[in-house]
Amino acid sequence: MNTDIYTSLEGAKVELEKRRLDFDLIQRVEEELGDKLISKFKTEPRAVSFRQLCTPDNGFVLFHDSAKILNLRPLVLEYHKDLFVHFNDEKKGLGRLRLLLEDGSRVTVDIINFFENERKKLDEVVLKEGENLLQFHHKLFTIASYQDIDLFDNSIWFKSFSNAADYYYYLLLHFVCHGVLFETFILDLDDKEGEFTRSIVLPAIQRIKDAFGVAPIIVQQYPDDQTAEEDFFWWCYPKMVNDYLVKYSESNELVFKKISL
Repeated sequence: MNTDIYTSLEGAKVELEKRRLDFDLIQRVEEELGDKLISKFKTEPRAVSFRQLCTPDNGFVLFHDSAKILNLRPLVLEYHKDLFVHFNDEKKGLGRLRLLLEDGSRVTVDIINFFENERKKLDEVVLKEGENLLQFHHKLFTIASYQDIDLFDNSIWFKSFSNAADYYYYLLLHFVCHGVLFETFILDLDDKEGEFTRSIVLPAIQRIKDAFGVAPIIVQQYPDDQTAEEDFFWWCYPKMVNDYLVKYSESNELVFKKISL
């Protein structure tokens, strides 16, 4: 199966503009989606990031700035009713923050008790000091002064399907002509996420290509084969947010764990 699923940022801009003029394609896609068309796509195409719970880290900043280049309003599809499991790196990262101290040290700090929150719904997870995890991360957007971001809990839509194998086709179908998805799909055969990509994501893309003659428009969020330093950078926060989180951790007497890369 062809795993060349990405387009460049400039290529995405050109391709979406062309497809938005193909009214027959738009009609066919919307007929296929039917009542599965997510409401946020009904009035305008969007630049989209899919995170179960979003936080304004450097990875988000890259997405936000890329959306500006496309002249599309950024939309984050969230899944608050998904379960928190610590073996998922993205979810674990919501509770184990990567921070930079004034002396340049790279550290992690746990803001939640992982054992107590395992398999809770994300919007039910609480921090060590009692605050709701979802509210904590969303508050960081105000600290970072992001006013134009649209954080949309798409849980009802996701829950209307039996599982990811059922909804991924319809999710990716939105990016044929209704927007651009920013994502990095793991293809490593030895990785659990890689198996998800090969068994669910790639077949959904192929099904779309077979039905509509074009693939969904996907821009790769992060490059392949990153160094440990690059990986740490994307998980870190812009300075204003980072400094707030350092002070938050210190005031709540949370333990910094130094890491070497």
